[in-house]
Amino acid sequence: MPNLDFLRAAAVVLVLLSHLISFEGYSDLGPFRLNWMGGLGVYFFFVHTCFVLMLSLERQWKRQGRLALYGSFLIRRIFRIYPLSIAAVVLIVAFRIPQAEMSPHHFSAASPSLSTIIANLMLVQGFGRSILGVMWTLPYEMAMYLFLPWLFLWLSPHKSIERMFLVWLISVLVGLMFLIHSGWTDGQYLLLYIPCFLPGVVAYQLQRTHRGRLPAFIWPAVVIGVVLLYLVKHNFMSDYRPKAWLVCLVIGVTAPFFSQIRTRWITRPAHLVAKYSYGIYLTHLFCIWLCLERLHDVLPRLMRLGLFAGFLVGLPLLLYHTLEEPMVAVGKRVSRRFEAITSRRKILTNPVLVIDNLGSNLAAQNNSSR
Repeated sequence: MPNLDFLRAAAVVLVLLSHLISFEGYSDLGPFRLNWMGGLGVYFFFVHTCFVLMLSLERQWKRQGRLALYGSFLIRRIFRIYPLSIAAVVLIVAFRIPQAEMSPHHFSAASPSLSTIIANLMLVQGFGRSILGVMWTLPYEMAMYLFLPWLFLWLSPHKSIERMFLVWLISVLVGLMFLIHSGWTDGQYLLLYIPCFLPGVVAYQLQRTHRGRLPAFIWPAVVIGVVLLYLVKHNFMSDYRPKAWLVCLVIGVTAPFFSQIRTRWITRPAHLVAKYSYGIYLTHLFCIWLCLERLHDVLPRLMRLGLFAGFLVGLPLLLYHTLEEPMVAVGKRVSRRFEAITSRRKILTNPVLVIDNLGSNLAAQNNSSR
């Protein structure tokens, strides 16, 4: 789905640009607050991930029961997310690479205790305790994975969109009450991100009955327009969190209505960036630190920028083909094994299925003997 590739590519590019701009000490450009791009990129990831995973759950649901669906889904996600995040944490701790926080022209390292290291390895660390700064989003994604299959099972018999809009509206009201109660203080809590995840489910529910009628070229314009709207500093909504909920809903509501992009000079780069986006997301801070800070007094700027581009491309490629892709394949094999085991147990515990299975085996034997 090239449109979703474009959205994911836009998400990781926004995160990268935000950190580059912040490292260089810039924050504003006219009416736009540039350092908000990173947060918006993360919100795009949330919408995209929920939409894609709901489509994946639909494909899996056609060949397995509820227990197998839930188990195989979590197995696949664990093998997709954990290997690269664990490798990043281990390397940062082993070589004491400063990746926890970034300020203009400087990176700071965490001084983690054993419990903090274990929490980062398990992706249960709280905000501000991430050894790698960008990993603060991963615990929220893992929490979302626990509930997404149940949300799919709740929605699957019904194609009506009203109940999903109601769930999103309830999440917004809960988030607003939480913000009012806390005095609108800046904090990172799961309740504040649920309205960013759910528009991906809204998009999935809409695409079940509405598919691609609007011209494809409008979709990139919508994404760019949403970015500009979100970055404006002075408008009717000064707090960024309710604004994030609205722009995520706009993306979720509009995504199913566009035809897929077919222009190769857009789809090819978008697909490649989307394919390696997880590696780009976890390694780009290291690239900035090494090439723009650590080697600042060693190499001229032009050479450092060339090294930065090389590392930015090379590291995600290397990690994808040596770690991500092989572990995803292992996850698929383990999940299929889990599906086979649960299927056999279902047959053995159900007398009707036992009889049907015996009948099928006898019929197969008779046909082979003939």
